[in-house]
Amino acid sequence: MLMRHPTIAAAAAAAASILLLMIAADGQAATTTPPSPPPAAIGNYCKPRERDALLAFKEGVTDDPAGLLASWRRGGGQLQEDCCQWRGVRCSNRTGHVVKLRLRNDHAGTALAGEIGQSLISLEHLRYLDLSMNNLAGSTGHVPEFLGSFRSLRYLNLSGIVFSGMVPPQLGNLSNLRYLDLSRIRLSGMVPFLYINDGSWLAHLSNLQYLKLDGVNLSTVVDWPHVLNMIPSLKIVSLSSCSLQSANQSLPELSFKELEMLDLSNNDFNHPAESSWIWNLTSLKHLNLSSTSLYGDIPQALGNMLSLQVLDFSFDDHKDSMGMSVSKNGKMGTMKANLKNLCNLEVLDLDCRLEYGNIMDIFQSLPQCSPSKLKEVHLAGNSLTGMLPNWIGRLTSLVTLDLFNNSITGQVPSEIGMLTNLRNLYLHFNNMSGTITEKHFAHLTSLKSIYLCYNHLKIVMDPQWLPPFKLEKAYFASITMGPSFPRWLQSQVDIVALAMNDAGINDTFPDWFSTTFSKAKLLEFPGNQISGGLPTNMENMSLEKLYLKSNQIAGLIPRMPRNLTTLDLSNNSLSGPLPLNIGSPKLAELNLLSNRITGNVPQSICELQNLHGLDLSNNLLDGEFPQCSGMSMMSFFRLSNNSFSGNFPSFLQGWTELSFLDLSWNKFSGNLPTWIGNFSKLEILRLKHNMFSGNIPASITKLGNLSHLDLASNSISGPLPQYLANLTGMVPKQYYTNEHEERLSGCDYKSLVTMKGLELEYDEENVTVVTIDLSSNLLTGVIPEDITYLHRLINLNLSSNYLSGKIPYSIGNMQSLESLDLSKNMLYGEIPQSLSDLSSLSFLNLSYNNLVGGIPSGTQLGTLYDQNHHLYDGNDGLCGPPLQKSCYKSDASEQGHLMRSKQGFDIGPFSIGVVMGFMAGLWIVFYALLFRKSWRVAYFCLLDKVYDEVCVIAVVGWARLTGRTDPRLLMSHVSWSSIDSDESYE
Repeated sequence: MLMRHPTIAAAAAAAASILLLMIAADGQAATTTPPSPPPAAIGNYCKPRERDALLAFKEGVTDDPAGLLASWRRGGGQLQEDCCQWRGVRCSNRTGHVVKLRLRNDHAGTALAGEIGQSLISLEHLRYLDLSMNNLAGSTGHVPEFLGSFRSLRYLNLSGIVFSGMVPPQLGNLSNLRYLDLSRIRLSGMVPFLYINDGSWLAHLSNLQYLKLDGVNLSTVVDWPHVLNMIPSLKIVSLSSCSLQSANQSLPELSFKELEMLDLSNNDFNHPAESSWIWNLTSLKHLNLSSTSLYGDIPQALGNMLSLQVLDFSFDDHKDSMGMSVSKNGKMGTMKANLKNLCNLEVLDLDCRLEYGNIMDIFQSLPQCSPSKLKEVHLAGNSLTGMLPNWIGRLTSLVTLDLFNNSITGQVPSEIGMLTNLRNLYLHFNNMSGTITEKHFAHLTSLKSIYLCYNHLKIVMDPQWLPPFKLEKAYFASITMGPSFPRWLQSQVDIVALAMNDAGINDTFPDWFSTTFSKAKLLEFPGNQISGGLPTNMENMSLEKLYLKSNQIAGLIPRMPRNLTTLDLSNNSLSGPLPLNIGSPKLAELNLLSNRITGNVPQSICELQNLHGLDLSNNLLDGEFPQCSGMSMMSFFRLSNNSFSGNFPSFLQGWTELSFLDLSWNKFSGNLPTWIGNFSKLEILRLKHNMFSGNIPASITKLGNLSHLDLASNSISGPLPQYLANLTGMVPKQYYTNEHEERLSGCDYKSLVTMKGLELEYDEENVTVVTIDLSSNLLTGVIPEDITYLHRLINLNLSSNYLSGKIPYSIGNMQSLESLDLSKNMLYGEIPQSLSDLSSLSFLNLSYNNLVGGIPSGTQLGTLYDQNHHLYDGNDGLCGPPLQKSCYKSDASEQGHLMRSKQGFDIGPFSIGVVMGFMAGLWIVFYALLFRKSWRVAYFCLLDKVYDEVCVIAVVGWARLTGRTDPRLLMSHVSWSSIDSDESYE
């Protein structure tokens, strides 16, 4: 829902105020309210015993930020000691006794702290006690039992005090009580609760008219309707969020026939609505049954509640104390009740309550009285079909018409322009079509909010038309309003929020833009074709959020409004350098994605200390990013696709709130820092296509929220880090946690992921793609087995590295895996059989490795091969279906030889050692021969002798083989032998 109706709350407050005035008037004669009478005029001062009791109460107050009890003191004259003149204290004119104590806190940060001291028991004549919205629960946190001793008390308000434990049944002694409020404000987180075990003591409050126990646990008070039925004086009952179990008890006779207001919202009744006794309370004026889990059709008995003014039967999803969405069976089916006779009905709220229905039928069941008193109709989120009736103009008192998020078709009837009191018109998210003209707005003089977005409508106005209204909120997203900028908007000087997304505007910003929308807090114009420069004089506007993405805006970025917190100028044609002073010191989100901005980032950007998100990606920026160590609130930081250089930015070390970091496609270099593991909230880390080197720091496994890791296309070397299972963001959750950090509305969470062999774009604003991409690096070693514990991983890309070893045996445990690329590595061994268990796998590439053996059987792998016949290429040792090569044609020795030859490609440490040893020995011999002459002579003589011997043996052997025994040949042999002998030298 984008809005909620204030009328119900206002009506309830008005009813309570009237009752309060009645109670106060009952004792008005007994109280004195003179401003500051002179001492002589005072007839009765407060009683010393009661003054002492009040001062003792003050001593129990440990903190009084607003000085509420500053006037409570002794000394300083008789007038100052008169407690009847103290702030919040009223006394009886006749007796001088304290009869009223009102210390309610109405402002944040000004609550009294301490305890409700028992000294107040001395105020025996007290009729009115209001300590609400303070921190007076004391050390025990219990409601004081002595409050049951104030027999004269008519008004008791302890709402907003965070009590716990059981409500003391002694409060049942307050027989004169008419107003009791013990309600609790809703707090986030698990807090102790206040409860009532046995509600029978409530029946003793026979004069009670106002009972409010919101947030008090009544789950054990099964007979709570019977208890209420024993208090016939009740007029207002509020039991919201009391854990009540049912409202279908049998009540043969209703005693509380004066009941005017009943609030049972946010209880889990969980039974048919028709079975409840509530519809018999025909005296009711205000009935709130929102989010009560009552189901079935809206009963016909509702049509008999003729006094009804406000009916809230809506259903809102809410979250429990852990932040989880709680789904209730709140659908009602159809609208059976005929409300034509409910002439007093002013507010009808059935948001998200009907299963289906026709909008025409429901309008025909509304009150047909003349004049109509119906002011608000809320039918949002009910899957209603049909067309709006043309006679809608008869609902002349209508202030709010809310038909958001249905399936209503047809045109918007022009008769809607007759609703002169209409202030809020919500028709967004339907299927309405047609053209809206001046006639639809002819008499809407009260119109302040109009939501027409996401229909199939077109607004066509005469350029000279002057609207009869002054809009404050207007949402026209996806409504055709162009091509020119609508001139009639020039008169809407009270605009606070205006959205014209995808409105077909093909124009420049008008000259009156900055002056007409000077009060605007939110302006949205994405998805148009607005050209030219940004508006001038924007620095004087009140803008807080400006969305102009996906237009054709060009030129420089001018000085922006001072109060601006979100600026989205992405996907435009802005050029030139970034401004030295953007003029918006409160800026929290700045998105300049996909423009033509050039130059360096100025140092002045570091002055934006409130920045949570900065996106400068896809521009022409260069140089080093300034050292902005003080921007510690940053959670989204993207510089991708520029020409930034330098090492990994050291100032990021202090940005501990980062959840999205993207430095990809730049010229960053150097090693990744070890402190990268300090980003405890980091979900997305993208550093691809840079020049980073060195190892992957082991501390990266400390990133417990990381779900997107992309370091592809760098020069990172070394092994994969151990303990990858510590990346718990990629592991199924054992308990509920938030899916991700809160996303920033002005930032674009789209990411390119190399997956399934393609560059795919994913919008990770709501769903994060769980991915690891380390491809195209210089990684070595094996794939750690514990990577298979990352069961949420969807994409794993380790291709184009130097990884060796075997594919992890338990890879089949990664059941979420859709894309697996291990190609172009040096992996060997067989493909694990468990790979065929990956039922979600839709892309696989194992090509160009050293894998051997049979391919695992399985339908999934067969389908993948049919889609890509190259997924096993470059693995000569693989065999069996679906390949043509049979595993039975190769014996084990041949496979072993192939295995050894393949493994020989992997140069291990032993081979390197052998080569180095051989080279060292060779050089030692060389140097010995170079510096020792005698060694050289002996060495070469030896070579000559060996040569001669070999030659003689070869010649003789050849002669014998050919049968030639010439004596000359033998003499030659003898002569050569004698020459080589030692005797020849003698």
